[in-house]
Amino acid sequence: MLQTRPKGFVNTPFIDRLVTRSLRYLRSGFSIHLRGPAGTGKTTLALHLADLLNRPTVLIFGDEQLKSSDLIGTQSGYHRKQVVDRFIHSVVKIEDEFGENWLDSRLTLACREGFTLVYDEFNRSRPEVNNVLLSALEEKLLVLPPNIQRSEYVRVHPEFRVIFTSNPAEYCGIHDTQDALVDRLVTIELEEPDELSEIEMLVCKYSFDRRDAETIVRLVKRFHQETESDKTSGLRSALAIAKICQVHDIPIRSDCEAFRDLCGDVLLSRAAISLSKAQGYLDALLDRLTPEMTGENADRAADIPVKNQPESPRKSPEEAIAPTVAYELEIYDYLQHNHGVRVSAIESALGIDRVEAVRGLRSLIQKGLVVHKDARLYVSSSGLD
Repeated sequence: MLQTRPKGFVNTPFIDRLVTRSLRYLRSGFSIHLRGPAGTGKTTLALHLADLLNRPTVLIFGDEQLKSSDLIGTQSGYHRKQVVDRFIHSVVKIEDEFGENWLDSRLTLACREGFTLVYDEFNRSRPEVNNVLLSALEEKLLVLPPNIQRSEYVRVHPEFRVIFTSNPAEYCGIHDTQDALVDRLVTIELEEPDELSEIEMLVCKYSFDRRDAETIVRLVKRFHQETESDKTSGLRSALAIAKICQVHDIPIRSDCEAFRDLCGDVLLSRAAISLSKAQGYLDALLDRLTPEMTGENADRAADIPVKNQPESPRKSPEEAIAPTVAYELEIYDYLQHNHGVRVSAIESALGIDRVEAVRGLRSLIQKGLVVHKDARLYVSSSGLD
């Protein structure tokens, strides 16, 4: 079993909508299929959804060499039992029992116990391997190989769900998926995250300065647009550049040779055009790291004092919250009496799910009433001024 607690998962309106749609289908009894290009966060989203379902999780990776027995289980050796009965002195009775040992695999375990199965890139497995899933998803019955010592059928637990992920059919090593399986799923097409989501990911994951995060994200997006790199992920490139800059303290500037080399090494191999043309586009973009791209104009505007503005009166918590999201007041009241708690504690105390808790907390943080520090939540001491 896998403990699915993705660290630093970012919730923005774009991502929140995906999570809400996915949970709606999963909680209605359906399994879902997340389909999209590599690097769009399918696996991270799948593990996050598994965490929100609050059930143990098992993970399977699609592979050309995968067999049906790798999903449901297989024979694992033999066992022998011999009983010698000498109750009557002159009579010796011997009972000899010989049988196979059966070992459940991850699909059988998940079906039997009601776990969440994350089947990552399932269309890398041959289609016939996945046929065992058909009856489990539709008839709620998993069929095992014949054996006289155990039942040949496993009744699927009502909490059993599968979250599939896959890449588009034109990717190398991908098999066509049988219609019978796709017809049993709700498929959600994933696109590249929007700019706000990518910026928030860099800020959250690497404690990046927001202006530098905006610079990297916009640079990568423009390079991908100009080089027609529509089959690669700009998000993955931006994350790689941000991490290396953070680890090695590389400044995000066009006159920094290390930053220019880093962008070239990460981006040029992903371009869909010739190397010389891609290098020309990248050099031009790096030379145009202007205030518009880096966000310096916005920072300067924010530094200009606003004159002749009357001082706003201090508001009460109820007036400051003015809740537009469910459970804001309840969450704020709980945090006033419980400092430094985690999101899971709020969920348990108020009886709400992760999506509702995150929505309320995000709204409170945006209003300056709550701060998030070291994975814990606190009431802000200055948020009501």
